[in-house]
Amino acid sequence: MIKKLVLIFVAVLSLLTIAACTEDDSLKLPDLTGKSKQEVANIFSGLGIVGSFEDVPNIDITDGYFVSYGEGFEVDQVVEPGSQVTVNFAEFANILPDLTGKTQSQIYSSFSKFPTLIVEIQTIETNDVEEGLFVEYGDNLEAGQIVNDNTVIVVFVATELPEIGLFISKYFEGSDNSKMVELYNATDEIIDLTNYSLTIFNRVAGQTLTTNIPLTGQINAKSTFIIANPESNAEMLLIADMESSELVYTGRQAIAITHRDGKHTDVFGDPTSGLLFSNERTFVRHAFIDEANPAFDIKEWGIYALDNYEMFGSHPVAYPESFVFDPAFLLLDYYTQPSGVVKVDFVSNNDGDTAQFTPGFMVNDRVRFVGIDAQETGTGQLAIDATNLVYNLLNNATNVYIQQDPASGIKDTYDRYLGLIWADDILVNYEVVRHGYSQNNYSDEQQRIILNGVSLDQWFKNAEEYAKDNKLGMWA
Repeated sequence: MIKKLVLIFVAVLSLLTIAACTEDDSLKLPDLTGKSKQEVANIFSGLGIVGSFEDVPNIDITDGYFVSYGEGFEVDQVVEPGSQVTVNFAEFANILPDLTGKTQSQIYSSFSKFPTLIVEIQTIETNDVEEGLFVEYGDNLEAGQIVNDNTVIVVFVATELPEIGLFISKYFEGSDNSKMVELYNATDEIIDLTNYSLTIFNRVAGQTLTTNIPLTGQINAKSTFIIANPESNAEMLLIADMESSELVYTGRQAIAITHRDGKHTDVFGDPTSGLLFSNERTFVRHAFIDEANPAFDIKEWGIYALDNYEMFGSHPVAYPESFVFDPAFLLLDYYTQPSGVVKVDFVSNNDGDTAQFTPGFMVNDRVRFVGIDAQETGTGQLAIDATNLVYNLLNNATNVYIQQDPASGIKDTYDRYLGLIWADDILVNYEVVRHGYSQNNYSDEQQRIILNGVSLDQWFKNAEEYAKDNKLGMWA
C-alpha cells in the first residue's frame, strides 16, 4: 500500500523573500539523488517550494530516500516560487522481480533481497523456452506484483517437452532370434534420439523389472529408425540403424519410448501384464496414427503374419483391408494335404454354417464351415440373415472351393466334413463373422494360412472386431 505523506514547509523567511520577487524570478528543481525526506524538506524550505511527499515501492533504493519527482516534474525543471511539487521516496516492498531469461541459481539470487519470501522452483514441460530458464510464476502471480511477507512463491523453469511426434511404428518378433523395433518421426524437425531410450518391461514373480536401452543418433523428419537385436538375420541387420543385445522379448513384454526425464511417451503393450500377446507377430502402427500414446491401444495396430518384415523402413503403411483366394492352393489336394482344395458345385444350405456340394458332399456328408457357429434355423432373424448371406454368396459364385483347414483337418469328431468355403475370391466363413452372424471360433496359432501378409487366424479376429465396431448382427 502506498502511503502518502504531505509535508508543507513554508518558512517565514521564504515568504518574505517570495513577496519581494518579481515576475522574472524562478527556480529550478534540484537533483535530490541520495537525499532523505528530511534533507529534501530542508532544501524545499530554503527554496520556498511546497513539497508533496509520496512513498512508492522500491527495492533498489534505500528505504526513505529520494526516487524521483512525481508526474509532471523533473530535475532542472523551472517552477515558480510557492509551487507544490510531488516527490517520491523509496519504501521497501516484496515486489516480484522480472525473471525472464534467468536460470535456477539466478532466480534464487534475485530473491536474496526478500528474506521473508519462501521460493519453490518447479519444472514445467515446454519447448517455447530454453530448458532450465524461467517460464512463469505460479498461482497467477506476475513480475511487479507486491506480496506479503512469508508468501510461498512458486517459480516454474522449463524442462524439455517430450516429442509426441516420435512413436513406435513397428514391432517384429521372428521365428528365430530376429527382433526389431522401428521408430517414426512424424514431425517436420530432426529429433535427437540421445534424449530418449527404449524401456522393456518384464513381469517376473508379480514384479515388473525394466531394461533400459539408451538410443543413439538422430531421426530425420518423416523418417524411420530401426533398432535390431544383433542375432537377427543378416537382411534385417542391413536395414537396422542401431543394434542392441538387450533388445530381447518373447511376446509378453511391453516396450516404451522413455524421455530422459523418465516419462514413458509411447508404449507398446501393457507394462503391468505378462500375458502372451505379441509372440511371433509383426505389429504395424496404423497410418492414421500420427502421435505417441502412453496408453497402449490395440486398435492402433495392424497385425501381420510370422516373419513378415518387408514393410520395415517405410512409414506409414496401409494395412490390408481384404484378401482373395490364392491360386497356389489349387496345387494341393483337399483330402490329403493341409490347405488343399477341391472344386465343387453348390447345391443348398439349410443355415449359415453348413452346406451341400457335389460331388461328394451331400446329405450326411455335407460340409460344416470351420471357425463359425451361426444360429440354428428357426431361432430368429439372425439365423435367417446368415442363411441368406451364405446362399447368395455361393449361388452367385462362378467357382466354389472347399479348402482343408490345416488346424482342423477334413473331419470333426462327429465324422462330418470340415472346410473353409470359397465363393470365387470370397471366404464365406470369414464373411459370416464379419457380418456379425457368428462369433469368431477360428484358431491357428501356427499361422499356417497367410493371405495378403496376414494370417487367417488374424483375419478372423479382425472380422469380429469389425462387426463389433460397426454394431452388426449379434453385436447390434
